[in-house]
Amino acid sequence: MKIKWSILALVIVLIAACEAVFVDDISDKAVTVIAPKEGVSLPEGSISFLWERIEGAEKYQLQVANPNFENAAQVVLDTAISKNSFEKALTKGNYEWRVRAKNSEYETPYTSQAFYVYEGDITTKELVLTSPKDDVMTNVSNQTLSWEKLPEAVEYRLQIWKPDTNGTLEEDTTITNTTVDVDFSDGTYTWQVRPQSTTQNGNYVSRILTIDTVKPNTPENITPADASSQTETTVSFTWKRENIAGTDELDSLYVFTDESLNNLAFKAQGTDKSFTQENVEVKAYYWYVQAFDKAGNKSDKSNVTSFTVN
Repeated sequence: MKIKWSILALVIVLIAACEAVFVDDISDKAVTVIAPKEGVSLPEGSISFLWERIEGAEKYQLQVANPNFENAAQVVLDTAISKNSFEKALTKGNYEWRVRAKNSEYETPYTSQAFYVYEGDITTKELVLTSPKDDVMTNVSNQTLSWEKLPEAVEYRLQIWKPDTNGTLEEDTTITNTTVDVDFSDGTYTWQVRPQSTTQNGNYVSRILTIDTVKPNTPENITPADASSQTETTVSFTWKRENIAGTDELDSLYVFTDESLNNLAFKAQGTDKSFTQENVEVKAYYWYVQAFDKAGNKSDKSNVTSFTVN
């Protein structure tokens, strides 16, 4: 039994040794940086660090110091990541950055580059808002507000007014991201964002957003009266429905030739709760009305009523 256990232990040791052999020795390689290159000047804001991948590397150690590593007043970044890029917001000053590749057994030397960040002028800059589109009307309360990144910006100031900048300020916040999720109540809003650096502010750019989560009231059929008949082939449809506050509402009329509502004879959009159809064929008909609004809400269908053209 001891012999068997000794053989098993030997196998485990050999397997472990074999695994160690397959770890790439990257210690004689060097990371090639792409940006920022040595000596470049960049406007303050979000700085993108990018380098080429090393085969056999599992992670990269990225560091940024101010003004340099030899006389560092501050190491503003020290992180290990698996991807070959990283973004960091930096203010005016001299910086040195360095990166090395690592795996479980080996690491490359650091590759270093120095660069300068200058104070960018963003006083005339405007953001590009991306979502939602301007003057959107929707029944979805939770909205993701987003805009394109401005390299010179360190942060963004978001304001939400109801209904406009002469009304009530619902939200006033400063964030570093370019997206934010907001739960709106029903109403019309103006949301605006401006870029900001450590010393300057850009211009606000705004859009209008309307939230309406309330469905229209259910219509009630009036004429033709239920189970009525007429010889006139011009049929006047009327119904009633009280409008509610919110986005604009409209009514759609649906007329069928069968009680199961499979065969649609015609449909139309009513105006002022009425619609007139000419040259209606001699036949029995079944109809209902449904209301919709511009935010995407729809009412329940009215009761189905019938009439006959003799």
